[in-house]
Amino acid sequence: MAHPAQLDVIDFHTHLMSLAGIEKVFPHTRQSQFFKHMVPIVEPIADLTEGIHDQICRHVAMHFNDKISRLIYSHCGELFLMEALRLFKRHGFDRLIHSMDKLGIKRAVIHSLEPLTTTQEIIDQTAEFRERFFVFGSVAHAEPDPVGYLLPFVQSKAISGIKIHPMVGGYHSDDLYEDTKEFVALASDFGLPVAIHTGDIPIERITDQEACSELSVIAPLIRDFPKCKFILMHMGWESWRKAIGIAKKYPNVYLETSWQPARIIRRAVDNVGSERILFGSDFPLFQQWQALAEVRRALTEREFEQVAFKNAEQLLGLAWTNEDAKSAPPREHAV
Repeated sequence: MAHPAQLDVIDFHTHLMSLAGIEKVFPHTRQSQFFKHMVPIVEPIADLTEGIHDQICRHVAMHFNDKISRLIYSHCGELFLMEALRLFKRHGFDRLIHSMDKLGIKRAVIHSLEPLTTTQEIIDQTAEFRERFFVFGSVAHAEPDPVGYLLPFVQSKAISGIKIHPMVGGYHSDDLYEDTKEFVALASDFGLPVAIHTGDIPIERITDQEACSELSVIAPLIRDFPKCKFILMHMGWESWRKAIGIAKKYPNVYLETSWQPARIIRRAVDNVGSERILFGSDFPLFQQWQALAEVRRALTEREFEQVAFKNAEQLLGLAWTNEDAKSAPPREHAV
């Protein structure tokens, strides 16, 4: 079915990273011979061929995520890391705005990734575009007082939700519940959604960090905080069946579409309903036009409107944002 060209689309999953943040990503790995000698040669070539190889790589990642495929990916860890860092360097804030304008994406949610990219950095960078960008704050596992850290952002309404990325934040599967339950309770008390990264990141050969928590360890949080809205980012990627199963069991769960092909998005809508599916791209790691194309291909016009912006509007409380943005506390208070 044909879709209208321009809608108030909301991309629920984007990122920005400063050069300082990039320097914090796997610093030991970036001292390898590959990064010292090959990256200076390969990276400029990748900049020139991005229009071709980017689309091919994303197609492969969407359609080949079985155990054998992920084992193969794990042998290419340094190459994938180079590409991820290159995308973050090349596609910053200006390119995000350009992409949104070109595609008719009116608003976007930017997720901080503490300690790589801080919540305050994202708030400061988007300060002049409050009507277009919403910030999901995060807190690293090393922070001794996570609730105290997030509370000023929450009270000043500087953030619209909280993001948990187990690998980046330093959280481990065995302790995820205990280490996050207090600030999940904070989000629940203030009516803020909690976005959780799901899906394996095959980086075993370049780090000893835990790639991602299992969906089974996320379920207790979802169960014990029924008033809190949880968003499973990437819809579990290779574990999309489990993610859909969790969403069917718990009505406070939403599924986000990035890195999923149209056929899986269709399965999610058929099983959960379009009212709990959110369009997201994971920009700049996944280009918005490609992510949007998969969602359009999967859905009817009515479903597309629901997934592309209506569900996000409800979660983000846009009625408050549009009316009260100018009267919100100054950004410098949220520190």
